[in-house]
Amino acid sequence: MTHAERYTLAGFVAGFRWTSGAPSRPSDPPRGVPTVSDCLADLLPADQDVEPWQQPLFQPWHRSLRQAADAVRHAPADARVAHVLSMSVAATEAAELATEMEGWIGDLAHPVRTNLARPAAAPPGTIHGFEVLGFDTGRFHSWRCYGLDEQALDRLDIRPGNAGLLTTLDDARRVTDMANNDRGSRHGTPLDVTWFAALIAEHPPDLGTDPPR
Repeated sequence: MTHAERYTLAGFVAGFRWTSGAPSRPSDPPRGVPTVSDCLADLLPADQDVEPWQQPLFQPWHRSLRQAADAVRHAPADARVAHVLSMSVAATEAAELATEMEGWIGDLAHPVRTNLARPAAAPPGTIHGFEVLGFDTGRFHSWRCYGLDEQALDRLDIRPGNAGLLTTLDDARRVTDMANNDRGSRHGTPLDVTWFAALIAEHPPDLGTDPPR
């Protein structure tokens, strides 16, 4: 799924999977879809070491696996299990996302902008697939927020895999192109949302801890 392309780590989130209720059709997403969009899922505050006025601007993104893992370990008691996810983008597309963010935030050290500026791969983890995300003034919308998953099925015959995410970068890019080309149209998304393909992986929280001495 990912061997032919290099990816640049963009950031980490900590939180819970998105649940859509009990599927009523075979095409419905499974319960518990991994997502890095706080439009869909409950994500834990970043608690970054920044000025208080910057805090809402950065949430829910974490600069490192350690910070995301700390958020999971200090999460309030909940029947759900919190997890750590990373978002990576194709290395050839990292500069475009960084430029989008700089146009909104300037040179502030947002975790995603900081990671894109020092290209590195995500740490070892379980790859779940590709999520189509839309950047808009600091928020990362999911393709499901605007029904793009239904349009992808109806117009492109593209459907998610077993994890509820797209299984190939090619499929994710086709959905991304559809979404960006339709911006501002009657059935499209707002003009100021820029869509891109993101590789989503899950990481054990204990990877973010220091080994015992």
